[in-house]
Amino acid sequence: MAELATESKQPGQPLMPAAMLDELERRRAGLARHMARAVVTLVRWDDSTGRPPRREAIARACAADLFLATAREARPATQRELREVAQLGILQARGSQSVEPVLAAYRIAARVAWDAIMRAWRDHPQATPEAMVITANYVFSALDQVAAEVTRTYLQAREQHLARGTRARTRLFHGLVSDTFDSELALQKQALALNLPIAGGYVAVVCKVDRGADALPEVAGQLDLPPRALAHTTDPVTLVVLWPADSAAAAGPAAEVVGQLQEALDVRLGGAGRSRVRGGVGSFHGGLRGVSRSYLEALQAVEAGRKVRPEELALHHDEVAPYLVLAQNPLTIERYVDHVLGPLLADERGHDVLLQTLEAYLARASVKEAAADLHLHRHTVLYRLGKIKELLGSDLDAPATRHRLQLALDLRRLL
Repeated sequence: MAELATESKQPGQPLMPAAMLDELERRRAGLARHMARAVVTLVRWDDSTGRPPRREAIARACAADLFLATAREARPATQRELREVAQLGILQARGSQSVEPVLAAYRIAARVAWDAIMRAWRDHPQATPEAMVITANYVFSALDQVAAEVTRTYLQAREQHLARGTRARTRLFHGLVSDTFDSELALQKQALALNLPIAGGYVAVVCKVDRGADALPEVAGQLDLPPRALAHTTDPVTLVVLWPADSAAAAGPAAEVVGQLQEALDVRLGGAGRSRVRGGVGSFHGGLRGVSRSYLEALQAVEAGRKVRPEELALHHDEVAPYLVLAQNPLTIERYVDHVLGPLLADERGHDVLLQTLEAYLARASVKEAAADLHLHRHTVLYRLGKIKELLGSDLDAPATRHRLQLALDLRRLL
């Protein structure tokens, strides 16, 4: 197409007669209006393609006379002419709409132009078959050029528009989770400018993956989120979802996002290996100012959960809050763990297997189930439990003892 745009008129090529050129020039303004009417009437504009450009914009594009000019002057379209007709493609891209109606509009305009040429040339003595074929070739070659230029310009404008929109969405998201916006009203206006209505409050969910980072952005777009929810990959292995909520009760389903992400990654990765997802859920704090606090709590929950409850898919901040409080004073944790588990930890030869047995027994409260988890005979588990009781001097079935031992085991993971 670029070569066509630079070709010059070849000697001997038939041109339209002067009388016919005068007739087409006289009709040009009316023809442009006719093209505009045809475009508005015949092109399918719906919810997927958006509203048609204004009739005035279409008329200006038709008045450029590209299809008539190429036929009248026996030449291809120039780059300047192509840039002018490509403007409708840019408007569609900026409105996040489909380019197909614009291409259909120019196909209709080319047909209207060709019909006008045929009517003006009808019964003219110089209207030889050869001249008519060459004239038609210029009209429809120009249409090919227009389609290529509109599509190229549309894709470039679309890419730029999406990049600007992505950056603006990212700024809005970071403003929410970092509480760096001027006012809630200003943030709402910023969201409306992006055609991104937001809720009056959110609960934050932070998801971390250990595999499948490349698939995370794609999978995030497939999650079934409620209206006004926001999702953003803050780094290659972290997805943050802001779940719309106006109360703590409404925030209850937010943890379901973690399970959705785990399932979606399993499907996406297939045989490439299972990705492990860990999630942390913050508490509800009213208003948009509360989002940053919920986000920090979700970050703390996912990190503490990784250490304290590695087998859990998602943990709420309230569930790990006691550990977070104690973790602020490592010396206190160390003293408590030594006080509760000291004799067991001092047994250098067997403390690893004894700790593993104790954790399984506390988790199951059954020798049989603990043995199944450890893939051991129940007599082996009974022997180890007897050794643990001897070292600790405690009744492992007493509720207070079980609670104290479980807390010490959990805190040990934070050291």
